[in-house]
Amino acid sequence: MLWRKKRENKAYDRVYALHEQAVFLCYINEAYQETDHGVASVKLEGIVAKGTGRLEDTFVLFDCEGNQKAEITMEELYLGNQSVPQLEGGDKRVALYPREQEIPYQAGDILCRL
Repeated sequence: MLWRKKRENKAYDRVYALHEQAVFLCYINEAYQETDHGVASVKLEGIVAKGTGRLEDTFVLFDCEGNQKAEITMEELYLGNQSVPQLEGGDKRVALYPREQEIPYQAGDILCRL
């Protein structure tokens, strides 16, 4: 049980550090394949917790324990149903379409710009 508590504390510390260091942070609540006009692509849905993320930015994707998964870029950003050039802290119902399709995206991931 002690090893589990140490592991949980390390994960908590990594996630807390992301909150402190990130200039942009978005929680991914949903990650799934979406088909539009016969073309399948990954759609990420979430809430922006902090900062500003622009379409041209490079983002770092972390798992729910704060371990880095990949660096990614975006094809499109949406706030509600409207395409936008950037997302900002407090934005809810955001959708992100990453260019990198082969990453194992999942709910609970954290998207940052450090």
